[in-house]
Amino acid sequence: MNDSIVEALILAINEQTKAQQAQTKAILALAEYNQQLIGLLIDDSDVVEEEPNRVQVYLNGQPKEEQIAQIRKASSEAAQQGYLDAQRLLGDR
Repeated sequence: MNDSIVEALILAINEQTKAQQAQTKAILALAEYNQQLIGLLIDDSDVVEEEPNRVQVYLNGQPKEEQIAQIRKASSEAAQQGYLDAQRLLGDR
């Protein structure tokens, strides 16, 4: 590969990583919004007071903080992999 193609590829990978990070933030915001919306839609008279130590969960039953941690980890791993791929490509020049 010539240098201009490699540099264009690196730029594209960096832009993709930034886009994935922005997408992750948007997904987290959407999940938070959905939780708030569900809270508004549920009739409070039918809801029993939550225990203070009860773990909040999504509709799929997975704990909220665990889900967020998994999304952050996946985003971080994707960014790291993009960086490693770019470094490998630079080393191959």
